Amino acid sequence: MSTQEEALEQERPASDHFMDLSGITKSFYGRTVLKRVDFTLDAGEIAVLIGKSGSGKSTLLRIIAGLTKADDGDIDMMGERVVIGGEYQKTWKAARDQVGMIFQNYTLWPHLSVRQNLALAPKKVLGESDKVIVERAERALAEVGMAHHLNSRCGQLSGGERQRVAIARALMMRPRLLLCDEMTSALDPPVAAEVLGVITKLKEEEGIGCVLVTHDMAFAAKAADRVSYFEEGVIAEEGDPRRLLSEPETPGLRKFVDAVRF
Repeated sequence: MSTQEEALEQERPASDHFMDLSGITKSFYGRTVLKRVDFTLDAGEIAVLIGKSGSGKSTLLRIIAGLTKADDGDIDMMGERVVIGGEYQKTWKAARDQVGMIFQNYTLWPHLSVRQNLALAPKKVLGESDKVIVERAERALAEVGMAHHLNSRCGQLSGGERQRVAIARALMMRPRLLLCDEMTSALDPPVAAEVLGVITKLKEEEGIGCVLVTHDMAFAAKAADRVSYFEEGVIAEEGDPRRLLSEPETPGLRKFVDAVRF
């Protein structure tokens, strides 16, 4: 993007949405996985991304989280222009601090206690005292139904318990937005339903928004405010989950819904 184009982008009014992605493009080794994708999220909204593997869902999450750099496109967050033409601006760090990401494989240190895992980021990034960290950890664990596991060793917890700890760890940084990438795919359906219920609870009680990649169509139909169907790097269909999943308009989504049989 030229200097003149960047100046014009800076002058363009920022979005009223909590987050607004415009023209996001990304290629890997000559293959374009995101093709000028536009996506918005309002404060406290739960948006579910569905589609085949390789359709661009997880890449979009990683770009929002700052783990993968877009080749092109703009991102507004909380009324600030934070990415212009794929380049991070000075406003990015403050916006990034409002985002937490939860992965499928938990990314917890199994040999450490729950308290130690939860303390790592607040201590290193925020420089908070042990007393403040423990108080916040107790609150975060209570929010995800793990109040009695502060001193448990993570390696001794079940899969569902570890995923709840992973959510609590994200809450330690006081985010306004959670990004969840296939966080329940390795869990049994009843356990997955409990973990996804925590996300709904956080929206209702804390106003925390969520962008969630999942194949759990039951959760999408019940709890999502909006579903976006990805196909070959674009959002091919988007809208109210009950309408979208029961009366899909595109052939690709009809085939996808039939295959998962929610």
